[in-house]
Amino acid sequence: MVKVCEDWFPKGYSSYQKSNGFYMDEGLKSQIDLLIKNIINDWDFTIIITGNGEVRVGKSVLAMQIAAYWAHEMKRVHNINVKFDLDNFVLDGRKLIQKGNELGQNHPYSPLIFDEAGADLEGRKAMQSVTQDVIDYFRECGQYNMLNILVIPEYFDLPKGIAMSRSIFLIDVNYQADENGIFQRGFFYFYSRKKKKELYLKGKRDLNYKCVPYNFAGRFPNFYPIDEKGYRQLKQRALSSRESRKRNKFLNQRDAAWYLLTKEGLDCECGNVVKLTQKELSIRMEQMTGIYVPPTTLSDAVRHYNIENEP
Repeated sequence: MVKVCEDWFPKGYSSYQKSNGFYMDEGLKSQIDLLIKNIINDWDFTIIITGNGEVRVGKSVLAMQIAAYWAHEMKRVHNINVKFDLDNFVLDGRKLIQKGNELGQNHPYSPLIFDEAGADLEGRKAMQSVTQDVIDYFRECGQYNMLNILVIPEYFDLPKGIAMSRSIFLIDVNYQADENGIFQRGFFYFYSRKKKKELYLKGKRDLNYKCVPYNFAGRFPNFYPIDEKGYRQLKQRALSSRESRKRNKFLNQRDAAWYLLTKEGLDCECGNVVKLTQKELSIRMEQMTGIYVPPTTLSDAVRHYNIENEP
C-alpha cells in the first residue's frame, strides 16, 4: 500500500485519516498509472468493479478512490484539470448519455462513474431501450477520452461485449471475516483483460468466480474522497426515483388490464367477446384479492388509460 493524493486530502479531511492522503494498493496503482500514461494518446478506458454478486461490500468507495486518484494524477502528470465531484456520478442509465456528453465536451479525460449499473445492464434486461442506450454509449464514447467506471454487483450479468471486449480490466470487491468473525470490507481481486475474458466464458453458467485465478489480490481503505453525505443523498434520490418508475409501470399495466376487460373484452374459444361491467370487475377483484376496489377507482383508471393513449 502506498499513500496517494496527499496534497488534496490533508489530515482531518476524513475521520478515518491518520495522515495526509489515502492508501492505494501498489498493484492497482500501477494499473491506473498505465492508463493515465496512455489516455492522452486518444484512448479511452472502461473498467468494471463488481461485488461477487453481493451488495454493500464497498464497490462504490473503491470506484470513487480510483476516480479521485485519476483526477489528481491527470493534473500532476499531464497538467490537465479534470472534473471530479458528485457530477461525475450517474445512477440512472437514462441519464448516462447526457452526463457522458456533458463531461466529455466540457471536461475531457474526466472519470465517469456509473454506480449500481446493474439496474440497467443486467443480461435479462438486454432488450430494454434503456439498456440499449447504455450499450450504445459505451460503443461510441471513445471520442471523449474518458475513464468510465461501471459499478455492478454481478459481473456475469453484463452483456458479453462490455464484459469481454469494451472493458480493460475487472476488480471484484469482497469482504472477509476477522479473527472474531466480524465481516471486514476493503478487499478485492484484480483480473486483467485476458483473465476477465476467461472468467466470463468459464464462470458465467454457474456464476463461479473461482474457476479462473485472479492476477493479484489487494486492499483499500474506508475513505470517501468526496462529500459522503452528499453522495448518500444522491444515491437515495436515485433509488426513490427507480422505485417510483416501477410503481408507475405497474399502475399502467393495471389500468390497461382494466380497460381491456371493461371496454374491449376478451375473445373466448366459442367466438364470443366477454366484457365485464365496472361493477362486475369490482366484485371479482374483491373476490380474488380480498381488497375492495370501488367502481369509481376503476372508472378513473380506465379514463386515465384513455387519456394517456389518445392518438
